[in-house]
Amino acid sequence: MVIAIIVILAPLLMPPLANARAKAGEAVCLNNSRQIGLAVGLYVLDNDGRLPLCQNWGRVWGRDHALRRDSVWMPELLEPFIGKNTGAPPPGRRREPRLPRSVFACPVGVRTDDSRVAWMGDLFVKNDHVTYMWNHIYLTKVRDKYEVRRPVSGRQASDYVSPSIASLTWELPCYNPDKMPHRKGLVLSYLDGHAARVPGSTEEHSWWAYHSRDGWEEAGYNCGNRH
Repeated sequence: MVIAIIVILAPLLMPPLANARAKAGEAVCLNNSRQIGLAVGLYVLDNDGRLPLCQNWGRVWGRDHALRRDSVWMPELLEPFIGKNTGAPPPGRRREPRLPRSVFACPVGVRTDDSRVAWMGDLFVKNDHVTYMWNHIYLTKVRDKYEVRRPVSGRQASDYVSPSIASLTWELPCYNPDKMPHRKGLVLSYLDGHAARVPGSTEEHSWWAYHSRDGWEEAGYNCGNRH
């Protein structure tokens, strides 16, 4: 009798449990992003008003658009203020799959894969399980090339248009809204220290391509798409 009742109730309980887990994951992600934003603020105070000079967006990008010669990315630069990236795999075991617990890893995002993006498969492992990407360099307004003369890395923190929408980090996957980690959206950290979830758009192939310059060069959201 008890087993029969459990069998009947299980389908009714699954959606609420799934929703509760999703909300809890989003709350952790928001907290992580706030901590990253606060750590960036402390870094700026200790470095003559400049934002972290990261090699690029993250380890997985290698030397692509590198602005420094040593292998230093966001987690290493923020370590004095936020602690080590405890999700990074030990040396020599970088390719071993594991689910980390780290302020640099969203518990939902690290488990999310977008099969339509071929290179997403082992991206998080190669990126030291960091799911938050540093807004290193964005595209030009027409999205045809990189704005290499205006990197966020190493920039004076006072060099912005609107700090409340100038993103410091965004998370992956950021391509297809139905594969984004949080209710078809992403969590971002911003220059003014807050963090928030933003919805994706089916009219955009990449959140970063359309929005990473918002607040730095543009006073508002100029993508022209509904969000």
